[in-house]
Amino acid sequence: MFTTGKLTNSESISLSKEISLAGVQDTPLMSLLLAKGRTEKANGKIHTWRERTLDSTADISQVEGSETTVFQESGRAELNNVCEIFKKAASVSGTVQAISVPGQPNVFAAEVNDRLIELKVNMEKALTTGTRNDGSASPYIRRMDGLDKFVDPANIVSGATAGVITEDELKQTVRKLWEQGLPTGEYFALVNADIKEQIDEMYKGSYRYIAQENVFGLTVDKLRTNYGDVNFILSRHVPEDKLIVFDANYLDIAFLRQPMFEMLAKTGDAIKGHVIAEATLKVASKKAVAMYDMA
Repeated sequence: MFTTGKLTNSESISLSKEISLAGVQDTPLMSLLLAKGRTEKANGKIHTWRERTLDSTADISQVEGSETTVFQESGRAELNNVCEIFKKAASVSGTVQAISVPGQPNVFAAEVNDRLIELKVNMEKALTTGTRNDGSASPYIRRMDGLDKFVDPANIVSGATAGVITEDELKQTVRKLWEQGLPTGEYFALVNADIKEQIDEMYKGSYRYIAQENVFGLTVDKLRTNYGDVNFILSRHVPEDKLIVFDANYLDIAFLRQPMFEMLAKTGDAIKGHVIAEATLKVASKKAVAMYDMA
């Protein structure tokens, strides 16, 4: 929570801790990565990294006493993403700030906190389904590629029937990650309401019931398959006809500028400030992202 004691005219205030706690339900991907500490420092307006691919030499058996004359090396493909600037501003008149509202002693601090939540929601949308723009043409706004743009083409499963997901198609999507040799076996699936309702219906007859007098209904939060466990995360920012499965250990939010609050110059009978952040999504390997496409 952005509190009154943090207001100042002379410095920028980091909101990196506050943004982790703000608007968690509506920002599942960003909140997950922040909770896991999956952040790093961006290296410029275009954040660049290397995707490692292990050598695939099939036969490495040797005769006794052989000399070493052949060497292997990992593949190092260069990947990058654009750092996007996010900003929300608040302004409160001197009169409003002077009024004492029960339960809200500082209106400006409350407004700044609301702007922080809104900023995080906008970042969530970009991290999930953003479309790249390097900002070289008018209106010169840089935009990042979202998670759905990093799916390896080999990791896409197309639905056989429009509007319907089957259990086999769900398992095949998870299997794509297993076939890529990912070692963890613990995955997360971002899914919108329509497909999630179908998954709940799919498994309504296969569950262990724990009796509670005031809780009713069935939701599938975690599915165990031969290829790894999948944790389902409901997200309003994922397209209704897609499900994105990923290994969180391969994802990071790269901050060029951590979320912060900056007081703006006072030019009249109002106090003003903004919250700002500059960041992008890093996907260490496209092999760690799979997608089910219902369309």
